[in-house]
Amino acid sequence: MKSSVLRGLLSALFLAALPIFAQTPASDKPVTHDISKVDPAPLGGAIATPLPESQARKLRKYNIEELAGSRQAVGSQLVDGHLPRPILDYHVRSSALDQRLSFFEGGLVVVRMSGAGGTIQKRVIIPPDAMKKYMDLASADRVEHIGKNELTAPQLNRAASFRVYRRDGYVERTFDPAGSQPKNLHDAVMPLQDLLRAISEDRAVTSTLPNYEPKVGDELVADDRKTWRVERIITNGDIVELHCTSQPTVMYVAKKDLYNYFVGRSGQ
Repeated sequence: MKSSVLRGLLSALFLAALPIFAQTPASDKPVTHDISKVDPAPLGGAIATPLPESQARKLRKYNIEELAGSRQAVGSQLVDGHLPRPILDYHVRSSALDQRLSFFEGGLVVVRMSGAGGTIQKRVIIPPDAMKKYMDLASADRVEHIGKNELTAPQLNRAASFRVYRRDGYVERTFDPAGSQPKNLHDAVMPLQDLLRAISEDRAVTSTLPNYEPKVGDELVADDRKTWRVERIITNGDIVELHCTSQPTVMYVAKKDLYNYFVGRSGQ
């Protein structure tokens, strides 16, 4: 008798809980965004640094290790209503290439590269544990202990600067990136160079085009610097028909693959 009463109570509790479980939304569906949250294409912009096909296949199959756990920096990155505070700035320039990697509070990382192949401008949010690892090696105290007499002076056609911010200002060292480096500087710079390379090669999390939901009339700039207008969305919304605005050319691209063809939206 007692067991039948217990079974009845458990059944009642289970049935009462069903509506609660039924209302739990699915959390694995990606959050989409419209054209307003796609970054403008930089002048002469490129998607990423070109890779040999063997490496490109590898990147399509595996995630880039340095970007594990990172997420898109979509939309405003204000922190409590103000611009994020700068944390670190690493700038390398030569006669052929200009590269800058900047860290901001909230895990925001911004990269800008310019050279003969065009301009790459990207941003991404890295996880807190990754930010901590970079900053443990590149703290203001560590940089401050690098003697200026230990560094090779910058050259006219080749120079690097490494700046770390703190509450009362910043610590900065300038040097020749091809010269010898003391251990403290080498340990701080090498991970940043790896991250810079990873972001420049990535075509997914460092772009605002993945998860973009196209609408008719949107204009996107391709890697060839031509502008394409969304004219139609077909096949249950999976295929996008785009017309070139400067010549009579039509292109059909799967919505999920748009980030492989376009740099950003048209306009600044």
